[in-house]
Amino acid sequence: MKRIHPPRLTPVAAIVASVVLACAAGVIHAHGGDPDQVYAVKIPYASQDQLSQLTGMLDHPYVDQKTRTVHAEVSDEELHAVEALGIGVQIDVEETARIKAFITSRSRDESSGALNRPSREQPSSVADGTHSCYRTVEQTYATFDELKAKYPDLVQLKTLGPAWMKTQIKEPTVVNNQYDNSWSSYTSLLAKFIPQSLLQRFNLALFPAQPHDVRAIVVGNFKKQEGKEVPRMVWTGGIHAREYAPQEVGTKFIEWLLDNYGKDPNATMMLDNNQYHYIIHNPDGRKLAEQDRSARQRKNTNYITALCTTGTNAQLSSGVDLNRNYPFGWATGGAGGSDGNVCGETFRGTGPASEPETQAVLNYVRGTWNQAQCKWEGGALPDGRPKSAEYCNPENRSTVTGELDWQTGASDEYGGGMFIDLHSNARAILWPWGVERTENGFNTHTPNNKGMAVIAQRLAYHNNYSSQQLLSYNTEGTTKDAFYGFLGAPSYTVEMGRSFYEDCGVFDRETYPENFNGFHYMSRALHRVYKLPFGPDTVDVKVEQTAAVPAGTKVNVSALVDDNRYRYSNAGQANILPPPYPVVYNIASAKVYIDQMPWDAGAEGKPLELGTSDQAKSDFPDATKRAFGQIDTTGLAPGRHMVYVQGTNSDGKPGAVSAAFLDVAEAKSSGGGGGAVGGLAAALAGLAAVALQRRRKQAASSSL
Repeated sequence: MKRIHPPRLTPVAAIVASVVLACAAGVIHAHGGDPDQVYAVKIPYASQDQLSQLTGMLDHPYVDQKTRTVHAEVSDEELHAVEALGIGVQIDVEETARIKAFITSRSRDESSGALNRPSREQPSSVADGTHSCYRTVEQTYATFDELKAKYPDLVQLKTLGPAWMKTQIKEPTVVNNQYDNSWSSYTSLLAKFIPQSLLQRFNLALFPAQPHDVRAIVVGNFKKQEGKEVPRMVWTGGIHAREYAPQEVGTKFIEWLLDNYGKDPNATMMLDNNQYHYIIHNPDGRKLAEQDRSARQRKNTNYITALCTTGTNAQLSSGVDLNRNYPFGWATGGAGGSDGNVCGETFRGTGPASEPETQAVLNYVRGTWNQAQCKWEGGALPDGRPKSAEYCNPENRSTVTGELDWQTGASDEYGGGMFIDLHSNARAILWPWGVERTENGFNTHTPNNKGMAVIAQRLAYHNNYSSQQLLSYNTEGTTKDAFYGFLGAPSYTVEMGRSFYEDCGVFDRETYPENFNGFHYMSRALHRVYKLPFGPDTVDVKVEQTAAVPAGTKVNVSALVDDNRYRYSNAGQANILPPPYPVVYNIASAKVYIDQMPWDAGAEGKPLELGTSDQAKSDFPDATKRAFGQIDTTGLAPGRHMVYVQGTNSDGKPGAVSAAFLDVAEAKSSGGGGGAVGGLAAALAGLAAVALQRRRKQAASSSL
């Protein structure tokens, strides 16, 4: 008799099958089941009240407004809490199985010890396999050090201050003849606060001997920028520990800039004219999240003033949500936005900026308060939000009413750059304010709302996200509200990716390229970030040369100039005013500049002709044009030159700039007067001298 073997399943397929069987048997809903189980769920909502209920109880949901569905990755407890509301929950079996496979493979990789990364070019990080693309804290900091060694003129490294764990370190002591080293290392501190039953979840050998500092890498052409005020893109990554993709996206973009300086014209333009300050915000929490089997670690590791002792795996719910701990708008008393419960995922801390991580980043970006000048000075971003006498204090709080200043805007000429906080996973771009306030007409719009909305809509075109200002819930005490509130800098949260448990295939195929495109655009508009997004985007600048050309040669140049690059979205909440709708204008002109940015003193641009483009849309055919013309290289020195193209729309607004290289050849040497041309010139000069001498003799003899 022939034995029939069942089909062999791939690991994910096998897990899918097990999840399907579990659903059929009803065990997937067994209360008090696997505490590490994570479910991908879809929850239809019928009303705004129901939506508010759901988003108030779920951790980081994504709301699809078109289908009126909440998507979330939830624990067993959260699943049962939603079911208790009587709202139908649909479990995405395949996605749940993929998450389980992710967690299982990470645990396997940790056990095998296959987590070594000898250099930044080699994989293996948080774990192997489907998530090897995510560097650990140590690997990220090692990357910073390697980049500094490789590009010393383009990289500076900054230590901003200690994370919470490091503030607790004490030298070993002897008490009653007993050696006490329980405060002297990272793992000893964990053992002090986390019960052994929970500590067993972690491979202690993978933790650093000593806790980390909050660190930043700063890149730019510092020699060229010396003495100049240059715009800065300031990023924070990993403020929420279990969000793997943001930290990696920021690090990879920094690598791209440095590795392509002098090779890619736009990377060269960006580093010559901008600075990039990239900060790793929550290294302590990230170390737990790198191993946490259900990747639920969100907060920092404050086990003293934020120690949780209730609920499943209680101590692992300890800590402060650093993105609710910033002082501008901390615990405003508005319509929610943070939690006063230490076990809550959005616990805001015991006071504004109570956490060392918050203090380190705040001091670095904001600088120090100058009371005489009534402004912040010396920070990574300059202060562009004017303070009246009533608000002339470091809190930006009225001396009359005691309220924060929600109404004063920054100038559209703000040239300091922008702030971006990188998060997962709602595929959305958010900007201040994050909470409604009665002092602001129960509205979320800032005085600079139109400018910030247009920036977000341009950015959303490039990364294909939703530009919606808020998610479906309020936030307060956030980074973006703080750096806009104190400095007037355009400030954003970019929610990237589709999952906290994103496979590297999705990261490499979607998340990084999408956000690369967005940050590439913003880098080209950073000079006046409140103004340039109102103008057209210029891309695909081409200089037609296969090799360096002799000076005097005319070289063709072309570019695509497009004012139709917006992506509009409604606000994330139905009860707040929507963002302003962008206006698309026709392309009026384009100019090419050689070795000078359009805004440099004395810069002269040569007008280009405009022609039709096959990328134009039928409803706005004149909003997208191909610009073309010639560059006359007469008078250009031998070597590489920068070519910049900028377009202007019919509203008179110039936009983002793109670059190309132009190479001019060295002049051929005459070899010390030799050669056909040099010899002929010398002979002609000699004949002219002889003739002149003969004429002088004839004139002298005739005068006698």
